[in-house]
Amino acid sequence: MVEGRTRLAAVGFDLSLREANLFLAHVLGWSEAELLARTDRRPVSAEIEHYRQMLGRRLIGEPVAYILGEKEFYGRVLKVDDRVLIPRPETEHLVEHILKLELPNPPTILDIGTGSGCLAVTLALELPQARVIATDISVAALTVASDNFRRHGIESSVSAVATDLAGSVDLSRIDLVVSNPPYVALEAVSELSPEIVEHEPGQALFAGANGDIVIRRLLDELSELRAGAWLVIEIGYDQRELILSLASSSRYRTVSVEPDYSGKPRIALLQLA
Repeated sequence: MVEGRTRLAAVGFDLSLREANLFLAHVLGWSEAELLARTDRRPVSAEIEHYRQMLGRRLIGEPVAYILGEKEFYGRVLKVDDRVLIPRPETEHLVEHILKLELPNPPTILDIGTGSGCLAVTLALELPQARVIATDISVAALTVASDNFRRHGIESSVSAVATDLAGSVDLSRIDLVVSNPPYVALEAVSELSPEIVEHEPGQALFAGANGDIVIRRLLDELSELRAGAWLVIEIGYDQRELILSLASSSRYRTVSVEPDYSGKPRIALLQLA
């Protein structure tokens, strides 16, 4: 563990001491608390080698979540790897706002661009009567999502569909659409950390020069939703005016644009008139 702390600290990664602990705890099959409390055994040679391999991956900038193979989202652990975007805390705001909505019982929910399936899993468990359709253009991402559906025992209530955005989904039966679409502008690449740019799937991050291509397509396609249906979407910190403009010239009624933990516009709540 001392070796791990020293090597990570030397390259200046944030939380390097905790990362060293996380890797060792993972190798030993312990929790972080157990690692700090137990002194009953030392790692064997195979575990030490595994630990060093994990350190090596981190030293070239690979995200911790990919190295561990999992990430917590809304209190649940999900499988993740480089086929999917790593779930972020701000995306949990989508769930928080959805749970406050008045939806039919049971609701039919469409999760567009499901990635790891973090939103589909969470909504299926928080709204146990719901029927969830999870789409993604990436078959590889849907493989990860499907693993998470099985992991959390919700295969019977979630359908995985490989399609671009809403694709062939029958929108007439959808009560709620949720999406964390690609919304980063290509010209903003320099603002992102190498961890993100070099390791996470660009298809799930970038949406053209201005970052608005997918959001524009999304709102256009979903304008066919029935009256009263909801669209709850994560947006870029600079896209509030874009959403308001698009909604004002369509069937959408902008209910609100809510901030993330740092106070930046992040969640748009729209309803079909």
